[in-house]
Amino acid sequence: MLDRKQTINQRRNKMKRLALILMLVIGLLFMASCSEDDESSTQPTPVPEWVGTWLSAGDDVAPLLVALFQYDSVRVEMTQNQIVRTHSHVAGGAWSTVEGTYKITEAASGDIHTAEFNYAPFDQAGIIQIIAGTPKTMKLEVVQIRPDIGAVPRTPDSGFGSDVALGTLNIQNYVKED
Repeated sequence: MLDRKQTINQRRNKMKRLALILMLVIGLLFMASCSEDDESSTQPTPVPEWVGTWLSAGDDVAPLLVALFQYDSVRVEMTQNQIVRTHSHVAGGAWSTVEGTYKITEAASGDIHTAEFNYAPFDQAGIIQIIAGTPKTMKLEVVQIRPDIGAVPRTPDSGFGSDVALGTLNIQNYVKED
């Protein structure tokens, strides 16, 4: 009788070990499959085409900025977290920098979008267009809206250079640096 009980206990112990091993293998397979799916299904956030550093120099500087402020170049950095830094250089002088935030509202159709720039001393609004190519270029036409100087921002519908008073004098052209 004792041998029979020992045999039954031995079988139970083998079954318990087998069940434990089976549960461990299933658990490992489950964890491995979950972690792989999580990693492969994560899609990187696309970087908006206007993010980067842009340079306007020489003839690309808006004639209005040359006439009013004697700028010979302007560098704009737009980050993915909507920070903007505008560095302006006065001919024969030094660079000055103003930092703020920006918001680009994509047009429902077309490649001209609404742009807003908010700096501590002033705000600007207008339109922006990124033009594919080598190098990639950006066209920007913004006017000051705070403090209010009576300027009316261009819209994707009105288009670049459509202000009767300014025409193309306020269009800034940039080349992407990075």
